[in-house]
Amino acid sequence: MEEEKKEITIEISKGLLKDLDDYIKYRRVSRDKFISDAINHYLCEHKKKELREQLKKGYIEMSELNLELAHEGLKCDSNSIKIYEKCLVECE
Repeated sequence: MEEEKKEITIEISKGLLKDLDDYIKYRRVSRDKFISDAINHYLCEHKKKELREQLKKGYIEMSELNLELAHEGLKCDSNSIKIYEKCLVECE
């Protein structure tokens, strides 16, 4: 089922309109289809960019906590290795 459509009016430069018309003639698509596809593509890319920025911000915010946890893990690992080595020496 096709979505309901609404007619809009936009203003663009003559040069851009000529480029558009040349392109759609070459590609054999309508202005409506091309402009709708272009808007959908732009919005999709914009949403991806926003998501990447949010993820980057989150990773940066979490980096300090992750570093602290990694250091704690290393301390635990280091202590475990020392205990293991001590047991090995005692077993000899």
